[in-house]
Amino acid sequence: MEYPQQYIWSLLWGIVMLILLLMPSGSMDQAPSFPGFDKLAHTGTFFVLTTLLYREYIIKHQHSIKKWIAVVKVMVCTVIFAGMTELAQRYLSPSRTADQWDIFADVLGIALASFSFIFLFKKPTS
Repeated sequence: MEYPQQYIWSLLWGIVMLILLLMPSGSMDQAPSFPGFDKLAHTGTFFVLTTLLYREYIIKHQHSIKKWIAVVKVMVCTVIFAGMTELAQRYLSPSRTADQWDIFADVLGIALASFSFIFLFKKPTS
């Protein structure tokens, strides 16, 4: 039971994302409304998820990680999750639809967080 505790913030954020992404579209009348807000929300939520996963991966491995292995693992997991959320919107939500541009926005958020990790993460020096 140790594994889920090591990724608790990512798991909680993933649950929040699923709730938001599967909410009926009519219940979001209070959300800001401008062209592209939906795509911005997708990009932002996946940026946060990916950043949390990198942070928790670093902590789990006590800063002794191979950067590219972390990037591959986190990107594969988050891209799969992005695809699953779109499938859930298509098949589990009567008022939401799957959209290829949503997937693009999700992957953009994942890529932005991954590029930030690649350029900003430095192993601590001994």
